[in-house]
Amino acid sequence: MICPSCTHDNIPGVETCEECGQSLSEAYQDWGSEEFQELLTEPLSVLNPRTPVCVTPTASLAEVISLLQGKNIGCVLVTGEKGELVGIFTERDVLYRVAGLIRNLGQITVESLMTHRPTALSLSAAIQHALHLMSIHGFRHVPLLDEGDRPVGFVSFRDIVRFIEKNFTSAN
Repeated sequence: MICPSCTHDNIPGVETCEECGQSLSEAYQDWGSEEFQELLTEPLSVLNPRTPVCVTPTASLAEVISLLQGKNIGCVLVTGEKGELVGIFTERDVLYRVAGLIRNLGQITVESLMTHRPTALSLSAAIQHALHLMSIHGFRHVPLLDEGDRPVGFVSFRDIVRFIEKNFTSAN
């Protein structure tokens, strides 16, 4: 059975997707209009993902927070020596891990507070897969990777909502 969330081909009869954990029950599959369902099966590439802002694990919190503010973005991706994704640091991290707790932002590296090995997808993954992951794990940004695990973009919950709003309202 093909998972409606991530398009993983599961063994017939399983109740949850082996890849993403989504319920495969009949009740789940009967949601929304056909047009709405079609929108959510579009690949993430249709969202025109933003170019990622990447930093090394040794970047200071001062540098990273300055990037978040200066570029008006919600996350920076942390990359290793070969350009592979090793972490993510978000505006939420600033609120919950930094604000009021850390005073000298220049002496702390992003590596010490980033989320290690974040969940990431490819540009070809379905929009509904990203929404499902965001819903389950409570994050608002999903890094997008190439075949070498190097960041090629990222999408936010807001990007998905704008896409749905733009395309669903024009379809009705």
